Amino acid sequence: MNYTMADSKIRVVLVSHGEQSKGMLNTVQMLLGEQTNIAAYSLYPEQTIDDLTKVLREEIEKYGAENIIFLTELKHGSPFNAVVSLTRDYDVYHVTGTNLAMLMTIVLERDFEGATCEGLCEAAINAAADSYVDVRKMLMDSDDDEEDE
Repeated sequence: MNYTMADSKIRVVLVSHGEQSKGMLNTVQMLLGEQTNIAAYSLYPEQTIDDLTKVLREEIEKYGAENIIFLTELKHGSPFNAVVSLTRDYDVYHVTGTNLAMLMTIVLERDFEGATCEGLCEAAINAAADSYVDVRKMLMDSDDDEEDE
């Protein structure tokens, strides 16, 4: 199934160490089809946090802080710190601990009527929390439920 969206008014910017952000973008496009108004930035060992911050600042200048959700993979990591440093000058939306469930929630819901960056951030956090499962325990609980019947 391909899911293609019109140009969204809400821009998603993935920021990570190495290739993670680009891999997540590729995966979401594999599952949902080509996406618009989404970008992925990577921090590599030869780059400084200032290099990354400069590129992210350009994103904000081009699209406006009120229209961007930044997603980073690790609280207190360098990409996280680059986005946080921008809060001195901009009121940015930023969620960290990115996983695929979180990203897909934002991408799928950002064009709903009345969608806001704030609401999408909350929905993303809920989706991420729901995606964490101890599968062994879940299967054991399922087996216990079947025995009770």
